[in-house]
Amino acid sequence: MLVRLPRIDSCDLNLFEFDYDLTFMVFFMDANERIYARYGGRDAENADNRQSLEGLRQTMLSVLQTHKTEKTRVAPRTTGGPKFIREGNQMGGGRCMHCHDIKEELNRQLVAQGDWDRDQVWRYPLPENVGFRLFVDKPNIVERVTQGSPAEKAGLEPGDRIRQMGAIPIHSFADAQTALDRAPVSGKLSIVYRRSGKDQNSTLELAEGWRKTDLTWRTSMRRMIPRFSLPGKDLTSDEKKALGLASNVLAYRLADTVSQRLKDLGFEPKDLVLGIEGKPLHLSASEFVGFVEREYLVGDSVRILVNRNGRSVVVPMALANR
Repeated sequence: MLVRLPRIDSCDLNLFEFDYDLTFMVFFMDANERIYARYGGRDAENADNRQSLEGLRQTMLSVLQTHKTEKTRVAPRTTGGPKFIREGNQMGGGRCMHCHDIKEELNRQLVAQGDWDRDQVWRYPLPENVGFRLFVDKPNIVERVTQGSPAEKAGLEPGDRIRQMGAIPIHSFADAQTALDRAPVSGKLSIVYRRSGKDQNSTLELAEGWRKTDLTWRTSMRRMIPRFSLPGKDLTSDEKKALGLASNVLAYRLADTVSQRLKDLGFEPKDLVLGIEGKPLHLSASEFVGFVEREYLVGDSVRILVNRNGRSVVVPMALANR
């Protein structure tokens, strides 16, 4: 039976748990509200490139086979009593809500309870974060594996069918994201994959920082994304060569006049910006802005390396949202 829920005001969020920065998610459930699989998900590129009608069809076929032969192979439900939108301090009230509104309210509650930490920012990581990508049209089949990654070290190869990660059965990209969302900040995550008709059991070794990914598309994380403005003009290849710099490295010059804000930070007119201390960057001036907004959070500090009249100067800069 197909049911479409345009609103989930009266639905238990502990049952319908997914990445609330999305606006579309399919749940495959049995009559006892046990979840076989989810279908949906996205990345920073756009909202649709991880989904296809064929991918949805393949997920449905996989779920039907599970329902026929492995009915107990379901995703564990979040523990605790039912949780509804209307129970939030600022949720509900009959107003129209976007999915990201739910995420923002849940984040506010975590802050109020003292349970918020920076790891809460990195939700629903991509499979690429641990070193493998899934086919869009065959959404639990490995398309490629990154050399030296946790996935490669766990033995994964292109063509393997991912069966399970942690406690989550894998039928789709969304299932993989759900499993990774529940994985530890660092440590081990069990993985089962099928090759040549046989299941293989292995472990993904997760290093500190493995969750980090591009947040710039996430509406719920707007307050955590810094606004970085350090405008200038890129040096030409000849200008870089005259300074002994490679043609592809970041190097741009501030204008003849700079704002009072930049002066207060320690910048001067015509400073030559070379990037962040200790991080060789091969970017343009405009790409540098995107790099900082992707790689850092509000409250982080960066040390901007500049060349001022032939000498190196480091300007500390605290990142803010305004």
